[in-house]
Amino acid sequence: MNKLRYRLIFNRARGMLMVVAEIARSRTGSPRTRKDDPPVRCCRLSPLSCAILAVFAFVTPTGCAQAGIVADGQAPNNQQPNIISSANGTPQVNIQTPSAAGVSRNSYSQFDVDRQGVILNNSRHHVATQQGGMVAGNPWLAGGRRSKNHP
Repeated sequence: MNKLRYRLIFNRARGMLMVVAEIARSRTGSPRTRKDDPPVRCCRLSPLSCAILAVFAFVTPTGCAQAGIVADGQAPNNQQPNIISSANGTPQVNIQTPSAAGVSRNSYSQFDVDRQGVILNNSRHHVATQQGGMVAGNPWLAGGRRSKNHP
Protein backbone atom coordinates (compact mmCIF):
# COMPACT_ATOMS: atom_id res chain seq x y z
CA MET A 1 0.00 0.00 0.00
CA ASN A 2 2.73 2.50 0.90
CA LYS A 3 5.39 1.21 -1.46
CA LEU A 4 6.01 4.61 -3.04
CA ARG A 5 6.15 6.66 0.18
CA TYR A 6 9.52 7.99 1.26
CA ARG A 7 10.99 10.36 3.83
CA LEU A 8 14.34 11.97 4.57
CA ILE A 9 16.49 10.96 7.52
CA PHE A 10 19.93 12.15 8.52
CA ASN A 11 22.60 9.46 8.19
CA ARG A 12 25.27 10.24 10.81
CA ALA A 13 27.81 7.86 9.25
CA ARG A 14 27.64 9.68 5.91
CA GLY A 15 26.85 13.10 7.35
CA MET A 16 24.00 13.76 4.93
CA LEU A 17 20.28 13.43 4.36
CA MET A 18 19.14 10.19 2.73
CA VAL A 19 15.88 9.05 1.20
CA VAL A 20 14.42 5.99 2.94
CA ALA A 21 11.15 4.10 2.89
CA GLU A 22 8.43 5.51 5.11
CA ILE A 23 8.50 2.38 7.27
CA ALA A 24 12.26 2.55 7.98
CA ARG A 25 13.18 2.93 11.61
CA SER A 26 15.35 5.73 12.88
CA ARG A 27 18.24 5.38 15.33
CA THR A 28 15.81 5.59 18.23
CA GLY A 29 13.69 2.77 16.80
CA SER A 30 10.68 4.91 16.01
CA PRO A 31 9.45 4.79 12.40
CA ARG A 32 8.15 8.35 12.68
CA THR A 33 10.01 11.62 12.94
CA ARG A 34 9.17 13.56 16.06
CA LYS A 35 7.90 17.10 15.61
CA ASP A 36 10.23 18.46 18.28
CA ASP A 37 13.38 17.26 16.48
CA PRO A 38 15.63 20.14 15.43
CA PRO A 39 15.86 20.70 11.67
CA VAL A 40 18.75 18.89 10.03
CA ARG A 41 21.26 20.90 8.01
CA CYS A 42 22.14 19.14 4.78
CA CYS A 43 25.57 20.75 4.48
CA ARG A 44 27.94 22.75 6.61
CA LEU A 45 30.07 25.52 5.12
CA SER A 46 32.45 27.72 6.99
CA PRO A 47 32.27 31.48 6.37
CA LEU A 48 35.54 31.26 4.41
CA SER A 49 34.11 28.53 2.15
CA CYS A 50 30.99 30.62 1.54
CA ALA A 51 33.13 33.64 0.62
CA ILE A 52 35.25 31.61 -1.80
CA LEU A 53 32.15 30.12 -3.46
CA ALA A 54 30.62 33.59 -3.80
CA VAL A 55 33.76 34.94 -5.49
CA PHE A 56 33.98 32.06 -7.97
CA ALA A 57 30.26 32.21 -8.71
CA PHE A 58 30.59 35.75 -10.07
CA VAL A 59 34.09 35.62 -11.58
CA THR A 60 34.48 33.36 -14.60
CA PRO A 61 37.18 33.33 -17.23
CA THR A 62 36.23 35.20 -20.40
CA GLY A 63 36.74 32.15 -22.58
CA CYS A 64 34.23 30.00 -20.69
CA ALA A 65 31.29 32.15 -21.72
CA GLN A 66 32.46 32.45 -25.33
CA ALA A 67 31.22 29.24 -26.99
CA GLY A 68 34.01 27.17 -25.47
CA ILE A 69 36.85 29.16 -27.04
CA VAL A 70 39.79 29.58 -24.69
CA ALA A 71 43.19 31.02 -25.57
CA ASP A 72 46.11 28.88 -24.39
CA GLY A 73 47.34 30.58 -21.22
CA GLN A 74 50.69 28.79 -21.44
CA ALA A 75 51.46 30.07 -24.94
CA PRO A 76 53.60 33.20 -25.40
CA ASN A 77 51.62 36.46 -25.23
CA ASN A 78 52.08 37.09 -28.95
CA GLN A 79 50.27 33.78 -29.69
CA GLN A 80 47.24 34.36 -27.45
CA PRO A 81 44.23 35.73 -29.36
CA ASN A 82 41.77 38.13 -27.76
CA ILE A 83 38.29 36.55 -27.35
CA ILE A 84 35.40 39.00 -26.98
CA SER A 85 31.70 39.27 -27.88
CA SER A 86 30.50 41.10 -30.98
CA ALA A 87 27.60 43.57 -30.91
CA ASN A 88 24.96 40.82 -31.11
CA GLY A 89 26.74 38.46 -28.68
CA THR A 90 28.46 36.22 -31.22
CA PRO A 91 31.95 35.24 -30.01
CA GLN A 92 34.66 37.19 -31.81
CA VAL A 93 38.32 36.18 -31.95
CA ASN A 94 40.76 39.00 -32.65
CA ILE A 95 43.75 37.17 -34.09
CA GLN A 96 47.25 38.18 -33.02
CA THR A 97 49.60 40.41 -34.99
CA PRO A 98 51.16 38.47 -37.88
CA SER A 99 54.91 38.04 -38.28
CA ALA A 100 56.94 39.78 -40.99
CA ALA A 101 56.12 36.82 -43.24
CA GLY A 102 52.39 37.50 -42.69
CA VAL A 103 51.64 34.47 -40.51
CA SER A 104 49.55 34.94 -37.37
CA ARG A 105 50.04 32.20 -34.78
CA ASN A 106 47.11 31.79 -32.40
CA SER A 107 47.14 29.07 -29.74
CA TYR A 108 43.98 27.73 -28.10
CA SER A 109 43.47 25.28 -25.26
CA GLN A 110 39.83 24.87 -26.39
CA PHE A 111 38.07 25.82 -29.61
CA ASP A 112 34.45 24.60 -29.51
CA VAL A 113 32.01 26.43 -31.77
CA ASP A 114 28.28 26.35 -30.99
CA ARG A 115 25.30 27.03 -33.29
CA GLN A 116 25.84 30.78 -33.06
CA GLY A 117 29.21 30.39 -34.76
CA VAL A 118 32.31 32.49 -34.24
CA ILE A 119 33.91 35.45 -35.99
CA LEU A 120 37.66 35.32 -36.69
CA ASN A 121 38.45 39.03 -36.99
CA ASN A 122 41.11 39.60 -39.65
CA SER A 123 40.12 43.17 -40.50
CA ARG A 124 41.93 46.40 -39.66
CA HIS A 125 38.77 48.44 -40.19
CA HIS A 126 35.20 48.38 -38.91
CA VAL A 127 33.17 46.04 -41.08
CA ALA A 128 29.58 44.78 -41.33
CA THR A 129 29.33 41.01 -41.08
CA GLN A 130 26.41 38.71 -41.85
CA GLN A 131 26.96 36.77 -38.66
CA GLY A 132 27.68 39.40 -36.02
CA GLY A 133 26.54 42.73 -37.41
CA MET A 134 29.06 45.58 -37.13
CA VAL A 135 32.47 44.40 -35.97
CA ALA A 136 35.19 46.78 -34.86
CA GLY A 137 38.59 46.56 -36.49
CA ASN A 138 41.10 44.20 -34.91
CA PRO A 139 43.46 46.30 -32.75
CA TRP A 140 46.25 43.71 -33.20
CA LEU A 141 46.24 44.48 -36.94
CA ALA A 142 46.36 48.27 -36.62
CA GLY A 143 49.99 48.31 -37.80
CA GLY A 144 48.87 47.70 -41.36
CA ARG A 145 49.92 44.05 -41.73
CA ARG A 146 47.36 41.44 -42.58
CA SER A 147 47.58 37.74 -41.83
CA LYS A 148 47.92 35.32 -44.74
CA ASN A 149 46.49 32.33 -42.89
CA HIS A 150 42.98 33.78 -42.49
CA PRO A 151 40.85 34.91 -45.47
